[in-house]
Amino acid sequence: MRLKLAPGEHVIVRTRPHPRPLLVPFIGTLVVLAGAGFALGLLSRDSLPTEALEWVPLGVILVLAVAVLILLRIFVRPLLRWWGTRYILTSRRLISRRGLSTRREQEIALASIYQLDTSQTLLQRSTGGGNLTVDLGRDRTVVYPDVPQVHTFKQFMVEAIGDLPLTVMFDGVDMEADPVHDLEGY
Repeated sequence: MRLKLAPGEHVIVRTRPHPRPLLVPFIGTLVVLAGAGFALGLLSRDSLPTEALEWVPLGVILVLAVAVLILLRIFVRPLLRWWGTRYILTSRRLISRRGLSTRREQEIALASIYQLDTSQTLLQRSTGGGNLTVDLGRDRTVVYPDVPQVHTFKQFMVEAIGDLPLTVMFDGVDMEADPVHDLEGY
């Protein structure tokens, strides 16, 4: 699904969350594959009793089925969740899209943002990622987890907010200085 932009609006950044949270599922995948390989090696030994040889094909199928089910649970689900998440910063909005089959989308107008905060764990700092907290006022905050290059992303947001016309920032009230009624030039 393509992003519909208003006239004069353009995309500044389009990114996925940092892939660092996939590290633990990846290590788990390696452990599962090693365990399945070990189990398949045990089943292919020459020293198996002759009465157990007839159960070897069933054992191989069982080991492979269990390994696939575990891999679907510990790696494929987090991978699909990561793959289906996007953070999109336009010149007027911050958009978060989540999901592949069922799509959830959250849009925040840049003009409604009061404050931007970043937080990083030690591991996030080492990879450049971090969490971006958007304060919308009235005790409403939205947290975007694992934003890659969070400080650069925040800087792009600050610049985009600064580039908004004053009429957008103040709900349509024209805040441009009028030289006729300028009090300093009185």
